[in-house]
Amino acid sequence: MRLLVAAVAAAALIACAGAAPPDGGDNKRTVPPGAHLRTDGVTFRTPDGQVFHWRGITAFRLLEYTAHGQEADAEAFLAWAASRDLTVVRVLAMGAGWMSLSPSDGRAALPRLLDLAARHGLYVEIVALAGSADIAVDPAEQVAAIGRIAAAHANAVLELANEPTHPTQAREVHEPQALARFASAIRNVPVALGADEGEGFAAGDYVTWHVPRDVRFDGWGHVLEIARGAEMLRRWKKPLVSDEPIGAGPIYDAGRRDTDPARFRAAGLLTRLAGLGATFHYEAGLHARVPTGRELECFNAWNEAWTVLPDDIETSGVFHRAGDGGAAVASFDSGAALAVFERQRADTAWVIAVGVRGDPGLKWAPGWQPSEVRRSDRLQVLRARKAK
Repeated sequence: MRLLVAAVAAAALIACAGAAPPDGGDNKRTVPPGAHLRTDGVTFRTPDGQVFHWRGITAFRLLEYTAHGQEADAEAFLAWAASRDLTVVRVLAMGAGWMSLSPSDGRAALPRLLDLAARHGLYVEIVALAGSADIAVDPAEQVAAIGRIAAAHANAVLELANEPTHPTQAREVHEPQALARFASAIRNVPVALGADEGEGFAAGDYVTWHVPRDVRFDGWGHVLEIARGAEMLRRWKKPLVSDEPIGAGPIYDAGRRDTDPARFRAAGLLTRLAGLGATFHYEAGLHARVPTGRELECFNAWNEAWTVLPDDIETSGVFHRAGDGGAAVASFDSGAALAVFERQRADTAWVIAVGVRGDPGLKWAPGWQPSEVRRSDRLQVLRARKAK
């Protein structure tokens, strides 16, 4: 009966969100048992060596639902996420205040959630420590226990702490050396220490980054900040995931929530162009609810990035800003566009002009010619080729 309710709820949510799951209602992806994802330079790979595309979404309370008799809600969300070709859900393993999940309850329910997600072909990024200053927990014990569970499930990846230096985290969690010590006991599971800038917090297998929520440039600042991720990749030489950028919301809230689908479309494209993993963050995602209304519009715009750019764009070529040495775009009209970025692969360059008003006045380096242009609100995507 519980599974029937879950299936009905999933179908209803997907219908409300404006999309049907592929293959007539049953998503056919699964995560096979066995080895976990592995890192290969700046790329995640599946056990058979295929590139894994991190296309994630915030779902903080998903484990709480599984723990507290709301498995149908968790199942419905997972079904919807799979129907939109997402690959990762980001969940909290504990929480207080607007959540009510003790560390012990979270650990008890985690194997079940991982099994549910695997049936939908989804990976789970488990955030082991959240609100650790306000909840009675031994951080080392919590991480070790979550790590053991994650090691038994091939679709698990682990972020040790959400914003480790936040005042809501225990003092020990603020220290990257302590987190690195916790991580050293975990085997076979990709581990990130937590989203804070600095060399110490980049010591895991992969790195998580909360892109600064800049509201300058008529609200486009947080989009422009994404480009800095390409420099971090070059420095750290391991996968980098933008896992909690500014979120979509029903109401604009400067520095916290944005409501403009055009900016989320640009953010998705630029995240991929820069070579980062991408996670869609939004207000209802804190409660693991399927986006609706303006949040859904923003999600759909963000999700277009995987249909516009080549499938392997993150894994090859060189990221440039317009005017860099070797860039295909030598200059542009800064009065008509906020910035221009590109990823150049051999004789092809994919170019994104951000915050466009009118003609961005692109000037091409010798030999380069645009062969395709796609325009949308405040954005241009171009493909250029270099004559041989």
